[in-house]
Amino acid sequence: MKLYLYVPARPEPQPRPRGNFKTHHFYAPKPDFYYAVLMAAQAKRPPVPMQKAIRLCIRFTYKCPEMHRFEIYKTSRADLDNLEKAVMDALTAAKWWQDDCLVVDKRTVKVWGACDGCEILAEELKNIKTFGEGWK
Repeated sequence: MKLYLYVPARPEPQPRPRGNFKTHHFYAPKPDFYYAVLMAAQAKRPPVPMQKAIRLCIRFTYKCPEMHRFEIYKTSRADLDNLEKAVMDALTAAKWWQDDCLVVDKRTVKVWGACDGCEILAEELKNIKTFGEGWK
């Protein structure tokens, strides 16, 4: 099974959990980008969540300002791992898969482009070895 999703929103990183040590209240704020991915992913949710090993490809695109017009890769903030966290948490909440521990191959890129957005491709992988014709 292959699932493709395009989210026309500016990618934002998932912030770290915060806490108040006096009241022992902890919370994890979610960025607007998380909710944009969640809504788009729920609209394209598979009938049954993926249960096999998954390859996840993500491309984060930021609108290119004039001063970076000859560059391809965005090397400034936000950190790639925090961007991935927002997407993977949203896809888990949208029931694309049972848990994000199923993601075994992840390819992510952060680039300059014509407009802000995020492309996501998730596909199930075969998780068995093929020993050939003579194996019994």
